[in-house]
Amino acid sequence: MSEDEEKEFLSQFEEAAQKGEMTTICEIATAYDEKTGKKRESNSTVYYLLHKHGWRQVVPKTAHPGKASEAEIEASKKLTLNTRK
Repeated sequence: MSEDEEKEFLSQFEEAAQKGEMTTICEIATAYDEKTGKKRESNSTVYYLLHKHGWRQVVPKTAHPGKASEAEIEASKKLTLNTRK
């Protein structure tokens, strides 16, 4: 694919991402296979394509960054229960 064809190919996924939809490498790789008519052995080709055009991986965090530790949560519970008596 030429660079213009690559940009056009990625634009369909960019529009979905602009709307807040999650786009996975599997979706992009499947569409890439259909576009090129070849079956890739790995996703490295697609990762290279995305990197080349400035895409980056965005993954939601597994926990809130400011969440208190379990010890702090337990201490807070004890203090709260003591003040209710």
